[in-house]
Amino acid sequence: MSDTNYLEQIAALIKRDPSITVRRIAQELKFADSKSVYYWLDKSNISGIKEFKRMVLGHEEAEPSPPSFELGGKRRFVVRLPCFEWDPKQKTPGQEWHYVHSHPRPRGLFAIRVGTDRYSPWFLPDDILIISTAKRSSFPEGSWALLQSDSEFAIGKVINKQIVDPVTLKAHGASLIGAGTIIYQQRSFSP
Repeated sequence: MSDTNYLEQIAALIKRDPSITVRRIAQELKFADSKSVYYWLDKSNISGIKEFKRMVLGHEEAEPSPPSFELGGKRRFVVRLPCFEWDPKQKTPGQEWHYVHSHPRPRGLFAIRVGTDRYSPWFLPDDILIISTAKRSSFPEGSWALLQSDSEFAIGKVINKQIVDPVTLKAHGASLIGAGTIIYQQRSFSP
């Protein structure tokens, strides 16, 4: 059965009985346990039953699907990501950045605008980096990582299971923690 069909069935049960429990939903859908309900919600990037109930019952405007198109036989979505400036003290994004993704509501992604020429030629000021926070504790070999401390951002390259400064090839200090993996870079050239 498709994701959409399970979500439609869960939504129908919620509409029929707004106070329905997750356990009861699992019983109605003949799931082995309640975890299956959470699995289908999570698979659709819905953070829990309360959020889904609000969406279904209209207490919260359901976010409309972003614009989409088909590329190579696969559906792609133009999603908006929070975009931060190169200042780790900035807690809220200053703007949004549009990015093409395979899911209409991806989790764990944000954009950041490079604010230093320290990592030239790989990364230049005003490059936009898309960061995935999904695997910030273990970066894949060969990947680029965004690191941060309270006072700075840094970029590292994973070489031999160590995150090194690409300029000096020395391991980054312990004061820097992983913010996420750089999965995309966009460079704009001014005329």
